[in-house]
Amino acid sequence: EVGLPVVQAVLGGYHGCIFAYGQTGSGKTYSLLHGGSAARDFEDTGLLPRLVATLFVRASMDAGHVYTVEAGCFQVYNEQVSDLLHPEHRSGKGANLSVSKDRSGHGQVDQLTWVACGSANDLLSQFAAARKNVVYAETKMNKASSRSHACFQLRVSRRPKQAGARGTVSLCSVVDLAGSERVKRSGVAGKELKEAININGSLLALGNVVAALAAKKKHVPYRDSKLTRVLE
Repeated sequence: EVGLPVVQAVLGGYHGCIFAYGQTGSGKTYSLLHGGSAARDFEDTGLLPRLVATLFVRASMDAGHVYTVEAGCFQVYNEQVSDLLHPEHRSGKGANLSVSKDRSGHGQVDQLTWVACGSANDLLSQFAAARKNVVYAETKMNKASSRSHACFQLRVSRRPKQAGARGTVSLCSVVDLAGSERVKRSGVAGKELKEAININGSLLALGNVVAALAAKKKHVPYRDSKLTRVLE
C-alpha cells in the first residue's frame, strides 16, 4: 500500500521518497528495514527489502528497457552529512559532506559513494553495511535510539533498448528519521542533549516543509535543515 506506488513512479522516471516519522521506540526502523524472519514466513519483512525486491522484479519484466541500479546511503547527525557507504567511514572519511543542487534543481549530497548493484541481494547487502555505521545511543525512552536521520537511496537509470531514445534517471529515498523525544522524559544531558535539540529542530523543519507543500505555498523552507535541503 505504501511502497508499490513509489516503486512504479521511480520505474517511470519520477523521484520518490518514503519517511518513517514518530516518537523514539515506536518501531520506525523495524517497519522500514527489518529483514524478516523465516519463522514468520517473512511476513514481518520491512518496507525497504520489499521495495528493493519489487524494483528488480518489475525491471526484469520490462523487455523494452535496460536498467542500472545503484545504492547510496548517508546520515544527517547534528546537522552534519556523512557517507555511510564510504569504504573508510570508520576512519572518519566521507564526513561533513556539502549539499548542493543538481542540474534540475534537486538536492544532492556532493561526493556521495554510489555502488552499482546487479541484484536485490547485492543492494540489501550494501544497505546492511550502511546500517552498521548509523549512530545509536541509549536513552531512558529507548535502549537503541537512532540519533541521526538515515537515508537509503536507490538511483535507477532506465535506458530504452531502441537506439537513440532518451532514458531517465530517478531517485528513490527511504528515510529512517531519528526519533523525537521530550528531553525531560528521555533524561539526556551534555552530548545527548545537543543531539536531541538537533533532532527535534530538523524534524520541525521537515514538518514545516511538508505543511508548506500541502498548502501549495510559494515559499517552501527547504533551507532550514540539511535533511530538507538534500531531499528538495
